[in-house]
Amino acid sequence: MLIIAMPVLQQGCLAAAWVAAVGADSMRTGDVRFQPFEESWVITESAATIVDRPSMTSLALVPVDGDEAMGARLTKALLDETALRVVTPTRQRGPLLVTMAHRERAVLARQLSRDLAVDAVMYGYVVGAASQSSDWGWKAEEPRRLFLYMVDRDGHLLWKDELPFLIVTGTKPALEESVQRSFTQHFMDHVRELGLDDVGYLPSKSF
Repeated sequence: MLIIAMPVLQQGCLAAAWVAAVGADSMRTGDVRFQPFEESWVITESAATIVDRPSMTSLALVPVDGDEAMGARLTKALLDETALRVVTPTRQRGPLLVTMAHRERAVLARQLSRDLAVDAVMYGYVVGAASQSSDWGWKAEEPRRLFLYMVDRDGHLLWKDELPFLIVTGTKPALEESVQRSFTQHFMDHVRELGLDDVGYLPSKSF
């Protein structure tokens, strides 16, 4: 019995050691944690200045100020999950989006829509706060917030939103593939909740 029990005991110890190692590794790995959207606003039918609007087929996504990685995640989500032709213009010289008033964004939207032959323009910028230590000093957490605006070719604001999220920095970098999946699901769930696909702003792909 002792001879049989020893290998079983050894396997149990190895399994326990593996679980402990995985747990310690996850405690040190960075992450991006997305929180519920806030301050969501979509133009209502009664407030619309344009009637009988057809579904959009194209969108210009201006590079996201303040967070290049978040801009890449947003671009991929739109390309993978919507039927839109997404154009990503190079950053233009001028004020940062965070400092622009709606009137300035409207003027730029009209210009970009004409130059790039798209139906609407999406702007985004990220602001953050100072990071703080957590998890016994193994990680640092930095709260950030993504601001989004969609403006049509005539300069009308169609949709605006805010996404608070947390950048968790560890001794190991976050797994971007996992972060992308989390963001895409979170973003598209919100799109469907607001009905942005139903009104044709972010039409879903037909599979």
